[in-house]
Amino acid sequence: MTTRPQLLIVIGSVVLAAALAVADEPGKDIPQQGYTTATLREPVFDSATVEAEARAIDAWLTANYKKLSPEQMAAPREHLYYLIDSRVKDLYTRERRVFPKTHDPVFETLFSWADRLRVYGGGLVYNALRAPGRPEMPPSMKVPRGFTLTLKDNLLEVRSEAGGWSVTVPYYFMIWNINDFTATGGARTQLLALSTGAATDVSPARRSQATLVLMFSPGADAVTVASYWRRRFGIAGDAETVPLGVRGLIAQRALDNSSRLYKEFVTWAEPQGPFVVTYTGIDGTYQWNRPHFLDFLRALKVQQSRPPNSGLQPTAVAAAEPES
Repeated sequence: MTTRPQLLIVIGSVVLAAALAVADEPGKDIPQQGYTTATLREPVFDSATVEAEARAIDAWLTANYKKLSPEQMAAPREHLYYLIDSRVKDLYTRERRVFPKTHDPVFETLFSWADRLRVYGGGLVYNALRAPGRPEMPPSMKVPRGFTLTLKDNLLEVRSEAGGWSVTVPYYFMIWNINDFTATGGARTQLLALSTGAATDVSPARRSQATLVLMFSPGADAVTVASYWRRRFGIAGDAETVPLGVRGLIAQRALDNSSRLYKEFVTWAEPQGPFVVTYTGIDGTYQWNRPHFLDFLRALKVQQSRPPNSGLQPTAVAAAEPES
């Protein structure tokens, strides 16, 4: 016969198992799984400003979009993502979710421009957010051969079939470069560059996004690749070292005192080649978004065997290298 304490334990175990099963059920809204939600507060713009600015930027882009060069898209693209980030933080504060459960015309308006302003994945998000009956938006930002980009719940997944790695990021992060090219240092390089959420900082604009860049060089010498990218990103050999608590990695960190820009640089070797990840941000934004640098490293999945198609040729040229 089961005693009352034992019965309570059994019932509690069943309830806990059921709760965990529901939490892991595909399609359930788990806010940006793998990425901390602690940063989802203190938006750059309040809700009323976001709604007004969404209408304003929509009208301005409707009138001016076709006149913009790729370089001229940078400022409206950044402003668009300040608005998106603020809207996500407001939604999370109200509903403890990052992806709207019902149609939100402000999200729809903002993401209707993301792909056109050269953000990878913007069209995928728009198609998931658009009002019922509205046609899908065919993506104009197509990833290079050997990569796939998909929206999974509230995360974007970038996968390199040729390189044997993948990583997920929150859907409202701004992915602005996915490439496969030969760097000027001679190594084939697969590159992913993106901007995180926004935060206030010490810059004249008082706000910015932090930047994450991943580089992978299949079959290359790890020491040569690390040395090349360390020079490109301006990291001195005697830079401060910082244990990351992820994968046993230790980063190098530098601060430009004039711009108040922090840089972190970490590299390691896998069987199929070396990886380099950099994290940069202005004082204020750097500290606020740094947990997502660590989340990004945890989210990076690497196959432990060399993929059969890793010998594919690069599809771009060294001009695609990120600015240092």
